[in-house]
Amino acid sequence: MRFSTATLLALPLLAAATQEASPLDQAKAQAEYWLGKIASYIPNPNKPHSPQEPAAKAGGRTLKILTLNDWEQTIRSSVKSASTKPEEWWILVTGGNKTCFGQCGQIEKAFNETALLWSHNPAAPHLGYLNCEAQPVLCNAWSTGAPTLQIFEVLPPPAKVDVRSKGLNTTTTTVKTFTDLHASKAWKEQTPYEGLFHPFDGFFAKNGLAVPLGYFFWAFAIIPSWMFMIGISFLSRSIMSNRAMGTQPARPAAGAAPAGGAAPARVRGAPPGDGVSYLY
Repeated sequence: MRFSTATLLALPLLAAATQEASPLDQAKAQAEYWLGKIASYIPNPNKPHSPQEPAAKAGGRTLKILTLNDWEQTIRSSVKSASTKPEEWWILVTGGNKTCFGQCGQIEKAFNETALLWSHNPAAPHLGYLNCEAQPVLCNAWSTGAPTLQIFEVLPPPAKVDVRSKGLNTTTTTVKTFTDLHASKAWKEQTPYEGLFHPFDGFFAKNGLAVPLGYFFWAFAIIPSWMFMIGISFLSRSIMSNRAMGTQPARPAAGAAPAGGAAPARVRGAPPGDGVSYLY
């Protein structure tokens, strides 16, 4: 086998080409990179959150931190199977700079002080936290936001759970706000919520759609608007391209006879039987 000078000179170039990644490998690397970026933005359903003040632990009035994975078990665990009196739960829906604009600190402090005050009161409700900064999917699944107080009256299944919601003022909420609300039972005057987003008995919760919708609304909120515009642009171009391809007239096959079955005209002077037209 003979090797020319050009072949010898090309060997280093061939070796360098074999070391470079193929287009398929480059595409895979790009896909892994962007999937990793997207995954980094997915919220952790068990992201820890601690109230600003120590929780009250005496008398069973511990402040429960609700998460996407255990919120229902946490609430239902307080209900005995033979119970006929509903267990009362007060869930403070709070947040941070993004979901409460950094204004929920006073409400959390008052809620913790109330828990300490009720630590020896067996008639006090169970208390819990839902932080929309740490649990955005759960907040979206409940269709709630900070700062609000969600009040549940829970009986053993299959009894329905009564849910009422009360908005809280970020500047005027104090311990007295919660103690007066508990003493007067004024929240019972409100009609219980029975809509689609009911955490226990709503249409979405019963059909397993609440959590997927929570993820959908969360993703819709964090995806930049320009990404939607790019997606709409690609979709519209694809639709217009398919429509244009579908409206193009069909071309006759090569060598096909003209319409009407007419034979091609013979050029004057061509010998008979030639079958070929000559144009000059």
